[in-house]
Amino acid sequence: MSTPIATIAELWRYPVKGMRGERLDALQLDAYGIAGDRRWAIQSTGAPRGKPMLSGAERASMLLFSASGAGAGQSTVVTSPNGAQCSITDPALLNSLRQHLPGGHDLKLLQSETPMTDVRPVAVLSTATIRQLSEELGQPVDPRRFRANILLAFPSENEGFAEDELVDRSIQLGAEAVLRITERDPRCRIVTLDPETAIADPLLMKHLDRRHEGHVGVYATVERTGWLRAGDPVVPL
Repeated sequence: MSTPIATIAELWRYPVKGMRGERLDALQLDAYGIAGDRRWAIQSTGAPRGKPMLSGAERASMLLFSASGAGAGQSTVVTSPNGAQCSITDPALLNSLRQHLPGGHDLKLLQSETPMTDVRPVAVLSTATIRQLSEELGQPVDPRRFRANILLAFPSENEGFAEDELVDRSIQLGAEAVLRITERDPRCRIVTLDPETAIADPLLMKHLDRRHEGHVGVYATVERTGWLRAGDPVVPL
């Protein structure tokens, strides 16, 4: 086997599209992507044309809600901005969402066996890229802005955007799982939103457009299922 080029620094799952996610020590890759990732979504008659499922990019207030517990045998729980918790299927959730969405919204809960992502099922980013962006901007950049599932730690001497070099290659993570890195990740308005407050600041997006063609991180698809764990080695195949 080849020498590891990185390790897994963080793992994230977003049970409900557009809401905050949860950081976990281990995740399972199934045939479709991260098990339990974005398998729930909220459909709205007030969503932008052609995008019926609410996301943080279109409705910043979605980021004020957090979701957790989407693994096998687990019930997905949503925490509202006031700290109240309810099951994803509780009608109280849609009522709470309506209070935070402008205008009249007819909301419907959607569930899917496959991730309701916009492009590919898995998003990968590196700590080196976050470090470089922070240096370029002269202020800390929160990696949660990019909503990646897998945050890689390359050797300290690696420059940012090292993950871009993996496009069109396969990588093994841990003992079993294999991802195919498919393309760079073109970023949208959601990166301008503070992951804690949902307050917008256009500076980051302007910087990405000017310096990095609007791209940060990479997309991936699943070639072989298996478990991922924080600290696992990453090996190119």
